[in-house]
Amino acid sequence: MAASTSCEDMLDTTSDGYVFDKDHKLDSANDSLYSAIGILTQMQKLGERYAVLGEIRGDLVCVPATAPVDYQDISSFNTLSSESGLLSRRDYYSVINNCNVALSRMDASITEHGTQVMLPEYAAIMAMRSWTMLQVALTYGSVSYYTSPLLDVESAEREIPDMPLDQLVTRLIADLETYASVETPDYGTINGFASKNFFIRPAILLADLYLYNGNYNQAAAMYYRVIDEAGYTISVNNANQWTTSVRAEAQVAHNMTYSNEAVATIPYSSDARSYHPDMINFTYNTLPRMIPAEWWVNDMSAAQHFHIDRLGITNISGYLEGDLRGMITDRDGNTTASAYGMALEPGTSTERCLIDKYRCNGTEFSSVTNPDNPMFPSASGTKITRQIQLYRIPHLYLRFAEAANRAGKPSFAFAALKYGLRGEVIEDPEKVDPAELEDNQTWTNFSDTKYNENYGTAMRGRGLGIAVEQTSFVIPQELTDMTARIEWVEERILEEMAAETAFEGNRFFDLLRISRHRSGHPSFIARQIGRRFSNPAEVEAKLADLSALWVR
Repeated sequence: MAASTSCEDMLDTTSDGYVFDKDHKLDSANDSLYSAIGILTQMQKLGERYAVLGEIRGDLVCVPATAPVDYQDISSFNTLSSESGLLSRRDYYSVINNCNVALSRMDASITEHGTQVMLPEYAAIMAMRSWTMLQVALTYGSVSYYTSPLLDVESAEREIPDMPLDQLVTRLIADLETYASVETPDYGTINGFASKNFFIRPAILLADLYLYNGNYNQAAAMYYRVIDEAGYTISVNNANQWTTSVRAEAQVAHNMTYSNEAVATIPYSSDARSYHPDMINFTYNTLPRMIPAEWWVNDMSAAQHFHIDRLGITNISGYLEGDLRGMITDRDGNTTASAYGMALEPGTSTERCLIDKYRCNGTEFSSVTNPDNPMFPSASGTKITRQIQLYRIPHLYLRFAEAANRAGKPSFAFAALKYGLRGEVIEDPEKVDPAELEDNQTWTNFSDTKYNENYGTAMRGRGLGIAVEQTSFVIPQELTDMTARIEWVEERILEEMAAETAFEGNRFFDLLRISRHRSGHPSFIARQIGRRFSNPAEVEAKLADLSALWVR
């Protein structure tokens, strides 16, 4: 593989520095570096699909009539026209095939100074291949699983039998378990990004697979390993808060969590002329392709907000309406963008609710115009999406809570939402049931001082006071049956997943995974998705057939 390129063009899909030479062995650390980065640039083509297909099949997004027909069909779970480009798996199989080529030519056993110098890249490429296979199965219901290089990627669909999603999950667990302790490569800063976040750590993907497969203790232990080794915490400094209890002004910090809480991301070049996902135009436009679902906007707006002036105060000074991770409207009716925001359409007085997450986190280019989007007047330049986040710190904590809850620890899991997992919380029998800790699982230990500033996810939008209120956001005492308690907490976790990670591409997977935890699957996911339709019963009946969930 050619290895002459610079850090500035590493993230450019048009770079010619990533071409496999026939029969070229990858036997040096330099070779492995460029192998990993080269495959990463191919993965860039999957970022937009990940964000779009993971959301328009979920419950938080609606596809308006202005969107392309195939978007509308996918959103409504209809069969696509054979001409739709969204039916093609070529980009996925291109990544998978190149991973196979690289892995077949890499010698991960080569040791220099007592270190297997190619192992981090080898494990990173294994994780990229596994993640890509999983995306195919989550989109189409099955994937052609193969580990040997093919002469052309179309052979995968022609010649290799499909492996269904559930079978694939078991196979991927077996593929990744050997690499669970391997860290991702770290090449320092490239194009302004921390390169260690360019790759999915095998342990994170393995935790997801365990969780999907119902291996709850193993999933919790694996998420905990990642959280504990990195010292990740849920910072209350990223909360959106009212400065006073009368809604005069808001401090908005949560917008940037999309960028500054990155754990694994698909990055894109700093050159505006290079390929970038079109997520800003898809979401912040007079003709958007996806908009927030009305039911969710209403639910977020009606959520109880508990105001206190600062941490440590036990008296709530204001009971307000609205989760501030959604719409923020002050007492004078002025709105502030957050996960979604009201946008004034050019030339009209009409406001509509648009997804604002990608615009808020876009990179501004004054020298580039966007004539197809009236929301960006040509004189003021435009914004470009430079990151598609695959995992952020809230993903890890909320999925950890999901696993812990299903492992029989609902009050412990709920503490991650309401209080934050730290020593003083876990040791308080009023907050965490001591009976849940009697088995002394290692992954319940948050006593280290690095967790002293670890707070509940709900405090980021529903007020710092949610940690002290004891009426509504509590596990109902009448839920004495453990299954009922677990399912109640699971639904609160799902709500927090929506508030914290909305529109990022993981919603369909979250719904599918949680539905599989419950009896009568796929009834739960069908009911959740049905809420965004005017005919929910009809949609639920259609989705009672699991195969209807897949793009086809």
